[in-house]
Amino acid sequence: MYGQLNEILKKFIIERFGENRWETIAKLKDIKETFIAEDKYDDTISKNIIEAATKELDLQRDPFLEMCGAFMFQYLRRYGYEELIRNLANNVLEFLQNLDFVQSYLKEDYQDFVMPHFRCDDDSVSDRMILHYFSYRPGYQRIVMGFIREASKSLYKMELYIDIISNTEESVSTNKHGVREHVTFNIIAKQILDKINDPPPTFIAQTKKHGEEQILKEDVEAVKKKLEEIKEEFGEEALPVAKYKSSRAKWRAIAKISLLSRGFVPNYPNEIPINPRMFIEVFPYHVIFDPSMKVHQSGISIQQLMPSIRNRSSEMKDYFTLLYPRCADLTYLNVQRFIRSPFILEMRREKMQKTWTKRPPLLIKGQMFHLKDNGSVFFMASPYIRAWEDLEKRTMRLADLPMWDATRDFLLSDMAYRVGSGQYYGHFFLDNNLVVNAGDMMNKMGDDAKDSGNEKEDVSVRGKWIRVQRDLDNERRRNERLYHAFLPRPLAMAIQKGEYPDADFYPEVTALFCDIVGFVQFVANCKPSDVLAVLHTLYTEFDRLTRVHDTFRVESIGDAYFVVSGTPESDSHHAERVANTALGMMLVGSEVESPLTGESIQLRIGLHTGSLVGGVVHSRLPRFLVMGETAVVASKMESHGEPQRIHVSPTTYNAICEKGFKLEPRGKIDMRGIAPMETYFLVKNERATDDAIIGRPSGGQKVTHVNEKNGTDVKEGMVGPNTDNSDVIPFLYQ
Repeated sequence: MYGQLNEILKKFIIERFGENRWETIAKLKDIKETFIAEDKYDDTISKNIIEAATKELDLQRDPFLEMCGAFMFQYLRRYGYEELIRNLANNVLEFLQNLDFVQSYLKEDYQDFVMPHFRCDDDSVSDRMILHYFSYRPGYQRIVMGFIREASKSLYKMELYIDIISNTEESVSTNKHGVREHVTFNIIAKQILDKINDPPPTFIAQTKKHGEEQILKEDVEAVKKKLEEIKEEFGEEALPVAKYKSSRAKWRAIAKISLLSRGFVPNYPNEIPINPRMFIEVFPYHVIFDPSMKVHQSGISIQQLMPSIRNRSSEMKDYFTLLYPRCADLTYLNVQRFIRSPFILEMRREKMQKTWTKRPPLLIKGQMFHLKDNGSVFFMASPYIRAWEDLEKRTMRLADLPMWDATRDFLLSDMAYRVGSGQYYGHFFLDNNLVVNAGDMMNKMGDDAKDSGNEKEDVSVRGKWIRVQRDLDNERRRNERLYHAFLPRPLAMAIQKGEYPDADFYPEVTALFCDIVGFVQFVANCKPSDVLAVLHTLYTEFDRLTRVHDTFRVESIGDAYFVVSGTPESDSHHAERVANTALGMMLVGSEVESPLTGESIQLRIGLHTGSLVGGVVHSRLPRFLVMGETAVVASKMESHGEPQRIHVSPTTYNAICEKGFKLEPRGKIDMRGIAPMETYFLVKNERATDDAIIGRPSGGQKVTHVNEKNGTDVKEGMVGPNTDNSDVIPFLYQ
């Protein structure tokens, strides 16, 4: 079982009974996991939580599970499903009938999960219904009862009275998950009304009832008239009441009769003007099969893909494999059980055209309809295409999808999003003669409203499109800034295009390590807000310096700041860039005041030039990492340096000594794990001013640390660095 149920049980206990009660319950069953919705857990964990909770909270199992079900509904509303739930249906019956459809879209997130299924009887109405619940995991029907009660009350102001009619075990497949618990619920829904003052009674039943809808005399006359018409045209056997004997069946018949008086009577044509040939062309991917699962009729596209299906003895199992509902065989009985669920069938490759042998199998998704006149089933479907790649891999075209199929619109909308977000799609062939250009498609979307002749609609569509495009541009820029904060520019651009470059060896790279002198004492004796304010000020300016000199910050942990240049693209000025970055850090540090001593922050910096191995770590948030002796030596140069000095290795000295930098020899030093070496201190760049190194206009604003000591009217711990990118002046290297 996936972790979402466990997480809901945990949150329910914490919110309803407190954190201490959950800790007690977790100790009873030795539950230590932090549950993640998409991870798998043993089914016994959920059972143990329920068992321990009912014992600790002194609750019966059934009421506890019903409360959990009600909490689950509110939990889903809070965590991203509010809009879907609010717009799913008009009444309780429609809500229940569409639960399977909603769950079918969760199957991609929960690949191995065998979803529960819901189906209402055909003669159910909005206030009386029979619900069938199928689940691979038995014992959770009370959660379902609590869930639908809460949904009915919150969405439709209806109180549900639910009874369990039967609870059986049924086999739907020879698969190990092929057994289902089948629970049948009898549900009566009553409107929740505020108490009102009754007018004089005008109903046939002269009683005061606010919980039920009364029967008007006009309604009774309308029903009588309708029954007489049915009796005259079809005979007395056609009357609903004549078909049923049991008391349970009678209320169903009465529900049907009462439905006739609710203001809408459909007009059924005597004959359908569409001929069979046109029918199979209009619905090219449909299949009609009888109770023995023999194919009676199929759409023209299915016949073209699987020519032998035209044989009158063809059976569904020979041509299709049932993928969804999961862990169920393609049988007539299972179709009846799960008829309210979307069905996904996979065409058997051996039955398809020979040209299809090397392509991925084609999936078709649709809905099953029971044809009551002869017991057959009509499967109305279309290709299950989720992305342009699905079309290309199967060598299909957009023209292969029916014009009325919403998949076309989704694919074009997906293309519009990708183009708008900077993800180039190129072009895709719709058929042999027609090509859709991704760059022109956006203009066409606004033209559809113009073609309709409605100028107001045209303006509305274009206005919405402009707003969406503007929001999309803003999101794209935020996304780019986020990528560039963690990745060098060339790698960030490659990953945005869907390319993931391999790790590489970089022979000439310069690395820099920087830390704050006395940082441990600083942390121990200052307020946390002051410590964070100083780090924020420094790192904001350090990041600004990396933009001035086009270096890259690999990592910053605590007071340690790690910069490299010369990777992932080689750069002949890598040592100069890092040297100027180090000088800029010293200048910035001298402008930041320590709240502990009132004096300027002191830094210690180390530089080394050599080779590195670097690459992108593929995770949810890609990061660029570098490894090798160069990073180790640079770190040791920093740790063996002196306060307010830039300690330089001999390789870095050789790289910058003739580039206008002033350096002083320090002498030979010993570093653990490294042979003794002559090192140097970097003093200044004699060819550049301080403002040029920092990237500020001449006489620009200096960095200040703002807190309560300087009398400025700001909140404690705030900082006031100059972080406006508009005045960052890049340093020119020639």
